[in-house]
Amino acid sequence: MIKIKWEWTIPNALSLFRIALIPAMAASYLTDCDLWIPALLLVLSGLTDLFDGVIARRFNQISEIGKLLDPLADKLTQVTVVVCLAVNYPPLWWLVAIVFVKELLQAIGGFLLINKLDGEVTAAKWFGKVTTALFYVVMVALVVFPNMSDALQWSMIGGVAICMICTFFGYLRTYFSLRKNAKKRED
Repeated sequence: MIKIKWEWTIPNALSLFRIALIPAMAASYLTDCDLWIPALLLVLSGLTDLFDGVIARRFNQISEIGKLLDPLADKLTQVTVVVCLAVNYPPLWWLVAIVFVKELLQAIGGFLLINKLDGEVTAAKWFGKVTTALFYVVMVALVVFPNMSDALQWSMIGGVAICMICTFFGYLRTYFSLRKNAKKRED
């Protein structure tokens, strides 16, 4: 049974703010808005992602709800951004599929693991953080420089896709390790 209570902390507020930015980013990108606006909103989202983790660790504001809220904000942001970009870059739909499948499977695995660990939430791993940072950099570049060469676009998108797939397998390995340890505790 999941037993996670809400805690008002600066990192949790920043994660909520990131979630609130998602519709604004999508609307500003999909309308005839100046491309700098969605790019700045995406940069702001990325910075709040960075700061919520730094503040949580530095000021001992790590919470179980924050361990859920932060990756949820990441997943919602990533799926929204890549879907919005695919509207203007149709070949990106394959990356939408990778992001969607990866995030869905990780969410299901995380839910199962939380139940197995009696509500204990595991923190993000370094490879997930690196992939998220790379994702933000590439997506901001695609928004700000829509006329860059196809070769550069595909190289950047391919790099993100490869990192996402590697990250998925890294988390899959972590999942099975934690499940194995939880089973040992039960025995």
